[in-house]
Amino acid sequence: MKLNEKRMVNDIRLLSLDMINNAGSGHPGIALGCAPILYTLFTYHLKFDLERKNWCNRDRFVISSGHGSALLYATQFYCLDDFTIVELKNYRKIASPTSGHPEYNLNHRIEMTTGPLGQGFASAVGMAIGEKYLAQTFNRKKNKIFDYNIYCLCSDGDLMEGISYEAASLAGNLNLDNLIVLYDCNEISADGDVDKTFIDNIDDRFRSMNWDVLTVKNGNSVGDISNAIEKAKKCKRPVIIKINTVIGEYSKYAGTSKVHAGILEDDDLNNIRNVLKGGEAFSYSESDRDTLLKFIKEGTSDYYREWYSEYEMYIANSTDSEKDTLNMIIENEAIALDLAAVIDTSKIFEDKSMRDINYQVMNVISTFLPNFLGGSADLFCSTKTYLKGKGEFSSDNYSGRNIYFGVREHLMAAIANGLALSNIRAYVSTFLAFSDYMKPAIRLSSMMNLPVVYIFTHDSIKVGEDGPTHQPIEQLGMLRSIPNFSVYRPCDYKELIGAWTSILRSGSPAALVLPRGHNETMKYTNSNKVARGGYIISEVKTRLDVIIIATGSEVELAIAIKEELLKNYIEARVVSMPNMNLFLKQDKDYQEQVLPTGYRRMVIELSNDANWYRFISSADDFIGVDTFGQSGSSDDVMNYYELDIGDIIIKIKNNL
Repeated sequence: MKLNEKRMVNDIRLLSLDMINNAGSGHPGIALGCAPILYTLFTYHLKFDLERKNWCNRDRFVISSGHGSALLYATQFYCLDDFTIVELKNYRKIASPTSGHPEYNLNHRIEMTTGPLGQGFASAVGMAIGEKYLAQTFNRKKNKIFDYNIYCLCSDGDLMEGISYEAASLAGNLNLDNLIVLYDCNEISADGDVDKTFIDNIDDRFRSMNWDVLTVKNGNSVGDISNAIEKAKKCKRPVIIKINTVIGEYSKYAGTSKVHAGILEDDDLNNIRNVLKGGEAFSYSESDRDTLLKFIKEGTSDYYREWYSEYEMYIANSTDSEKDTLNMIIENEAIALDLAAVIDTSKIFEDKSMRDINYQVMNVISTFLPNFLGGSADLFCSTKTYLKGKGEFSSDNYSGRNIYFGVREHLMAAIANGLALSNIRAYVSTFLAFSDYMKPAIRLSSMMNLPVVYIFTHDSIKVGEDGPTHQPIEQLGMLRSIPNFSVYRPCDYKELIGAWTSILRSGSPAALVLPRGHNETMKYTNSNKVARGGYIISEVKTRLDVIIIATGSEVELAIAIKEELLKNYIEARVVSMPNMNLFLKQDKDYQEQVLPTGYRRMVIELSNDANWYRFISSADDFIGVDTFGQSGSSDDVMNYYELDIGDIIIKIKNNL
């Protein structure tokens, strides 16, 4: 079938420009420069099924340079019929699927939310890791259930971001030969020529990291681009294809930053339309598009049928348990695991640290969930999140479930997003103070509602001798302020089990915040009540004088304070609130039952989280830390900040 490729590429270019001009904003430069790249990839190389957009064995395409959204939507309209002309005309409008930057939506084949440069590149590495794990774990010699590639379009700006360098380094170390990066090399960024800040020899840089490097000198040549991709698919290492393009090709501002963002002037747009032989706005060659859609349908029609044959043979030779496990992963089903019923709490020693107990809990989880994997940013030894007996993920063992990320917190979080987008129940871990490094990726996991678990240890000034750089103060408030993100701070092993149960069932991103040391087991804590966010763990005997709200390690402190207050004829109710946001989602009757109005409430938490002011009436009712820490023993630091029992009791009595 003969394709009028020049006409098709130009139609995609013009549709992109029409979207941008109609919206009054956007990025025309990448649309004009990269249309041949996306056309070539979607027409000749991507493996997918037109009807089953969520098919588990599809190739993934991530547009890391998310400002090229108009180009992506126009390409998918033209090549896949995924969008309508009406949706293209609603580009950048409220509630439209054609948003200003791509937003995760598999119904429109948007594999992830992108826009912050570098994130897509890094998460594409996570997707490649996910495919390698699934393939190594579940494929059989005669039945390949998981066998797909990850493609990523990146820009000069993407490669300037440090996270891309981190991602490329790890991808090369892991020899991820299922990853192909298409580098839009136009040597222009928003502020002008990139050589003002970026003179890296990309070829040498990537080769030094164990990548294969290919070059396409003419970014307008569909044939050259296609040949390079075909060659890349045969390489035994990750590949970056350096494609020389001209930003804003055909514009009077071509090759300059003036065409990076904004709308084209009328005369410029009209001239481009004439040169490219286009018609009126949002017009295109219907016959050429129909021909292309038929071509792509014919070229992809066998992919799913052949895979399904493999799947049927796999199922026919599997036990019921194997069938259930595979289908759970393929369908990405929610996990209903009652940890309290399967964990032998007699083996959880109460004199162990919360990190050690969490280690035991995680290893129980790993026996039930074969897609539960993750790792740490060079802190397995401290966070204690290693899955015993589950192997280490490496180029020699893609079935290993412990991932060494190196000292790369930001990358770790972005890779976790890529894993979650591959139907992996991913976890990552580091110190709470270092969560700041991870914020951009955490924010994206919340936008996409990905079930990533962030395990943060060393949760307060009680870290002690490590000093203020390692003592988190503002991090809890930062994490709790992220929409659609749950922060759990359990006070003992029962709440820890409850937190994990809730996390696994929710299917949403969450942070599990743990201390470095040991927490006493509270008498009236309840794993089932963690799902409520907050509950009463110690009630008054005769009258209610004050309500003390606490989380994590401070619950033990609150109980001790309650006992001391009783000696002064002050009766206190103690409320444990392992998850503030969950409590706020409960019905008003329950909230009133736990925190009745008209009674003094005080909060004890070693943070400066302003979210607590939802529960208290004055700043004096919050007992926390409003400055950076000090080096010293845990007890000395607590005394320094007047946070020992005696000082807190004085504060409470003075405020009643």
